[in-house]
Parts: sequence; structure tokens; C-alpha cells
Amino acid sequence: MIQSNYIKIFTTAAYHTFFDNGKCNCLHFTPNNKTDKIFKKFGFKTNHISNGFDLYSNTKSSLSDLLHYISTTTGQDYFEFNIRCSNPNFILFTTLPINWIGTVNYSSQDPKNLNNEGKIVLNQTLENKPASSHFGHLKVYFEDILKEQHTANSILFEINFTARATQWQYYFINKNAVQLNNPSITQKENIQFDGPQQVTIQTGESALLFTSNKTYITLSEKPKYKFDLINSSVSNQNNAKPKVIIKGLPCPDVSRIGIIENSDQNEVASPMYIYL
Repeated sequence: MIQSNYIKIFTTAAYHTFFDNGKCNCLHFTPNNKTDKIFKKFGFKTNHISNGFDLYSNTKSSLSDLLHYISTTTGQDYFEFNIRCSNPNFILFTTLPINWIGTVNYSSQDPKNLNNEGKIVLNQTLENKPASSHFGHLKVYFEDILKEQHTANSILFEINFTARATQWQYYFINKNAVQLNNPSITQKENIQFDGPQQVTIQTGESALLFTSNKTYITLSEKPKYKFDLINSSVSNQNNAKPKVIIKGLPCPDVSRIGIIENSDQNEVASPMYIYL
């Protein structure tokens, strides 16, 4: 009977405020070629979890002795993982530079990491790398593993992303001559839309544009806001309520974004086109 001596060395987990449960399931971590050879030779295993992975070691000696032996014989004192992203819209709904092309890199030795009793929140470093085949890279150094093992029961390397906030833009194209009497969009949680403004869209059609202006609304996997298009010119006498033209306007499609012109910081918009 073969006895297993697997012990968990650390966990890496990714989180994102865009997703309803907070877990970022679209990033996938795999050891690079050199690290993969070390894993196979010295009995390491990875266990994939929904938003990251656990790393296990199978050794009868101490982890300190094993890692020292590996660094001595291979000349490498860290594990390196390639990060692949399976969501093509990731950069669009994430607070990353909108026109940026490169890799997102993490290191256990980054002095900007935040350490709280074994939970290390990894600092993000962006590297311009147009020809890269990977979304990013993660390096975990042996000395950081051993240092944390003395102070914590378990080690967690945490990667965090924040959802992008955009200016929401509703374009109403009135193809069926729907009667609009001073239309407006209902206000929710201090979010007020400016408009309407008469504009011409790329198809050459006329549209009424409402925007959230300087209020940038955070994108989310599931809708958090519900707006209605109403006719607000109805007389308030007899407590009459405005007529609802469209109840429940669509939320942004994260695959469709626009750049706000005349903006020094290339602010991002979420255009939505509704035909009446």
C-alpha cells in the first residue's frame, strides 16, 4: 500500500467585483515549462478550484529541505505560473487601461503586496507586451513560502480585480412615431440621467440620447439597477403618475463599449440602442 504524504503549501485565488459571487472563475493558472518539470520530478500536485488552485507537496523530508534542494539543483528559487483568461470581454468590464495590450504580473516579493496573517493580497503590475500569448504571470518565491509557513496555518495568495464604471448612454430611435412628451429616465439611488439630446447615430438615424453624464455606473454580471423610460409631462393634478413608455430598460452589453471624446483620460461609455 502506497502512503501519501501530501501537504498543502499554499492557495492562489482570484476575485472580481463584477461577478455576483465575487469569484473570478475565468482565470486559469498553469505552471510554466520549467516549473512543470520541477512539479513532476519532485512530487508536487495542483488541485484546481473554481477561482484558482491549491499546491500540494508529497515529501517525507521537510519542505524547507526540499525547496533548498530544488533551488540548489535547478538554479530556480521560485514557482512560476502562466495565467490564461477565458473571458474575451475581461478587459472591457475590468478597471484596466482600455487600449492596453500586455500582461498582468504578480510576484510574492513585490513590496506593495499586503500581508495579513498569511493572506497576501498580490499587487498588480502591468507590462506592455503586445506579442504575449498569456494574460499574465505569477511568481511565488520559495523564501516567501517558508517565511509565511512560520507565521500562518495556511497561505493564501489573493488576486483582486475591480469592475469598470462607465457612463451609461441610452439612444432611443423612434421608428414607429411613438408619442414622446418630455421623456425622461427614472432616477435610482442618486443616479440621474441628462437629456434628451437630439443626435444622429452611425446608421444615419436620428435618436434621443440620455446619459448618466459624470455619474459612472459600475458594471456587474447581474443587473443591479432598473431604469424606466417615462413621459414626464403629464399634469400632476389629481396626483396623476407619469406614463411609463418602457419598463425596465436594458443594462449594458459588456462587449460593447465606447470612448468618450474630448476626455484626457479616455473615459469609457456603455452605449445602448433602443428602437421604439
